[in-house]
Amino acid sequence: MSNKFKTAIATFRAFPRRIRWSTYAITSYFCYAALLGLLIPYIAKQQIPEQVSKLIERPVTLTDITINPFTLQLDVHQFAILEESTPFISFEDARVQVNFWESIFNAAISIEYIALDKPYIDIERLNNTEQLVFNFSDILDAINRNLASEDNLEPKIQEPIDRHKALFPVLIKKTTLVQGNVRFFDGITATELTYPDINFTLGAFSTQSLLADAEQKNNYHLEITDADSGKVDLKGQVQLKPLEVVGDIHVQQVQLPRLWGFIEKDITAKLTSGNVNFSSNYHLAQTIGDIESDDTMSITSDNGLFSIHNLNFNAEDKSIVSLPDFSVNGIATNVEKQTVKIVSVTSHGLNVSTKIDDKGADLVTLFTPKFITEESKEKKEEPVEKETKPTADAPSWLVTLGGVEIKDYQLNVEEKVITKKANQWQISPINLTTSQIVSDLSKPIDFDFFTSVNGKGDISVKGQADAKQQAVLADIDVKSLKLEQFQPYLATAVNATLTKGEVSTQAKLNANAKGNVEVSGGVQVNHLSIRDNKLRKPFVKWRSLAVNQFDFDLQKNKLAVDTLSLSQPYARVVINEDRTTNIGDLIVTQSKAKKSKTIAKKKDTKPFDLRVRKIAFNNGSAFFADNSLTPNFSSGIEQLKGNIGHVSSIPGTKATVDISGNIEKYAPVKVKGEINPLLKQPYLDLDVIFQSVELTTVNPYSGTYAGHYIDKGQLTLALNYKLENNQLKGENHVIIDQLQLGKASDSDLATSLPLELAIALLQDNDGVIDLGVEVTGDVNDPEFSLGAVIWSTISNIITKAVTAPFSFIAGLADSDEELNVIAFDFGANTLTSEEQEKLKTLGAALETRPKLKLTVDGAVNVPEDSKALALAQFNQLLADSAQVMITELPTNLTASTMPTSGKLSEALQQLYKQEFNEKANVVEDRIEDEEDKKGVELTDEELAKRWHIALYNLVLNKQEVSQAQLGQLAQKRAQAVKAYLVDIVKVDASRVFLLDSRFDIEQDTSSVLLTLEAK
Repeated sequence: MSNKFKTAIATFRAFPRRIRWSTYAITSYFCYAALLGLLIPYIAKQQIPEQVSKLIERPVTLTDITINPFTLQLDVHQFAILEESTPFISFEDARVQVNFWESIFNAAISIEYIALDKPYIDIERLNNTEQLVFNFSDILDAINRNLASEDNLEPKIQEPIDRHKALFPVLIKKTTLVQGNVRFFDGITATELTYPDINFTLGAFSTQSLLADAEQKNNYHLEITDADSGKVDLKGQVQLKPLEVVGDIHVQQVQLPRLWGFIEKDITAKLTSGNVNFSSNYHLAQTIGDIESDDTMSITSDNGLFSIHNLNFNAEDKSIVSLPDFSVNGIATNVEKQTVKIVSVTSHGLNVSTKIDDKGADLVTLFTPKFITEESKEKKEEPVEKETKPTADAPSWLVTLGGVEIKDYQLNVEEKVITKKANQWQISPINLTTSQIVSDLSKPIDFDFFTSVNGKGDISVKGQADAKQQAVLADIDVKSLKLEQFQPYLATAVNATLTKGEVSTQAKLNANAKGNVEVSGGVQVNHLSIRDNKLRKPFVKWRSLAVNQFDFDLQKNKLAVDTLSLSQPYARVVINEDRTTNIGDLIVTQSKAKKSKTIAKKKDTKPFDLRVRKIAFNNGSAFFADNSLTPNFSSGIEQLKGNIGHVSSIPGTKATVDISGNIEKYAPVKVKGEINPLLKQPYLDLDVIFQSVELTTVNPYSGTYAGHYIDKGQLTLALNYKLENNQLKGENHVIIDQLQLGKASDSDLATSLPLELAIALLQDNDGVIDLGVEVTGDVNDPEFSLGAVIWSTISNIITKAVTAPFSFIAGLADSDEELNVIAFDFGANTLTSEEQEKLKTLGAALETRPKLKLTVDGAVNVPEDSKALALAQFNQLLADSAQVMITELPTNLTASTMPTSGKLSEALQQLYKQEFNEKANVVEDRIEDEEDKKGVELTDEELAKRWHIALYNLVLNKQEVSQAQLGQLAQKRAQAVKAYLVDIVKVDASRVFLLDSRFDIEQDTSSVLLTLEAK
């Protein structure tokens, strides 16, 4: 030590004590000020960036650190952790001031303020689809890596902790964060969220302050403003032990399109606008138990409001979903009790536009995330069976919603499922209100629903739904729903246009999941008009169809209708030129690709019980035309009225029918009786009466199919049909009065039957055709047709009459003889007694049919009649040669009975010589020579016998009968028949015509042939 220094110390020690202690104090103070105000900031400024950078392996910058040793204020200026050359975390200024003396006096850490100016953090999720990586992931890895070597692996001894002990007292008079800035960038979706203005203030804060204290401390206020001026505002009060927080939150005008960016690539629809608002009061309260597991946390909120405004989704630059307002009001939650209470959900103005085709609704595609679609495809390709593990029943949350109120919703649908052309539907407005809804479905829900379809009909449903019981009880009211708007769907099946019509209904619905469906009410279909597209004329129409009361029960398989009333019904039936009908033309041929799906019926299904008390109609009409005829035929039924009562599908029941009308205004038609077409084996007992129908109206039919037009005549039908056990029995009384055929037509379809003859056969002396027709048939026969049965029966009568007219008129005389053939003996022209009786029967029948005339035509049997005439000629020659009368010849003269001697023998020999120009002995010698060659010796008597037989046959066979002789025989026979009819039977000679039978003779019968013709 130098002398000077020693001298200085000695001198200092010589000073008074107070000076020495003052010097010590001043020196210590200056050392403290130099250490705390200069040295430590300098070292910290140098070491903090270096050590932090070493720890996190990132560049760290720090502009300055200052410490005021007198006020104990610490300032850190412009601190930053860099990411490459840009800040990752930074702040402009951080300040803290400790109140040393208050800390001493209060035995607590007392801080005047903590302030942070312009803090900034830039968070980025990196574009890595394999794992979640952020721009600070490397910092976390570096910290873990650098601190691993410093970890103390020695086990720490857990000391007992008094969990109810108060926290160490810390007092902070004010804490502020000003102009904070947070940026988040998602590298995968390229979405950026920025919050450029974040401010936080915490008033007087104490770690031991309680919310129940009279002095309000620990009040906080956080304000966050995003780049779109959306705000999040939190205000409240907090205590640390036990933790309890009360406050309120307000979220205002947070723009959804920016948040939508996170899923924008996965959703085809584009969110173009929309903002969300939320506000609520909240309360968090911790209860500390003796051990940590006994701790509980109570979280409640009330007076909450969640709303979305001006939401809009676009697709192809067109709005598909727009929602002006949606609000969830009065939200209150209790996490401990697991309850959520909502006062109401209100919304208005939703507008949805969608397109539906055979692939489904486009909204499904537009809003289904693409990754879900891809996953579903992968699952279809590689199905994976997942094992389901039983889970314990967790306590369920109870949500109570006070009610829902939806107004002025609109659904726009462009539909192309059934039709090729798009159909536009606007369901608007859609209004719905409900009563309270509880998530456990313990209470039924009252609802009131209303909408309109294209502005052309209103639908209202009001009632109560019980979701737990899966039941609904509702009043359904449909008002004036225009049916023409459904025409595009009708056109796919029917070639007709529904030009007009509206349906209304008032019904009550009672249905549940047990299969009970009950519907009751009334239905009206008014002003219906369906036009035939091919004919371009009305097909079916009516003024009104009303069911005043119906009751339907699905479970009982029952439908009961009180009264079905039809006013002014009309129908048009037309047969086209090609004999098809307009009804057949209405059916649209379906493509082969469309196959109908059949649904298997349950074997135990009850038969459907249909009951209609009354079907009434008035002022009905119908039009029928047949354009296959030339000229075309048309007719109408007018003033159709009546009723059908007690229609039922119950076996044993019968419906009464009483219907009347007029054909072409003047010919009455009446149908009366009993029917039941709804049974498995239908029942029928009907009387149908047509009176005085003018046959001139069916001239097109008679001209086409009968070959003649009708000049005059009336038709009266009295028909009775009975159908029981599928067996049809009918009695038809047909009366045609004063039928007169007109000129013939040139129809190729005309019948070949002689209708004039048929009329003459059927028409009596008064000009009346009176037929009783009985028909029978089995309706189980697949080919059974009532019309076919009736026509077949009548046709058989006519056919039988014209094809066997003599059998028909024989029936008129109660005879079954064949009157058209009058038989004669071979070679004879005189009538036998039997044939005379037949002619008398024929005459009696002709007397009842004055329009018939008779043609008489003689006939011969050429072989037999020729033999008879040749024998008669031979006998005459033999008598002349023997010079005796032919009557003197033996009655039984034949070749074997021919005398071998006397006049006849000599006459026979003479005839042989005349015919053959040789003596008869030549024949005798020839017979004798032939027998000698055979070694047979004949006696004289045997030789004579054989000789005369040969001569007889040779001469007889030599006789020739000419065609003229046969013609004369036929003519004489015809004359004999006419003479008998005219002279004996007294038939008018003008009605019997004799044909010249000498020419073109019938050559296969020995008789006279009669034919009947009309005059």
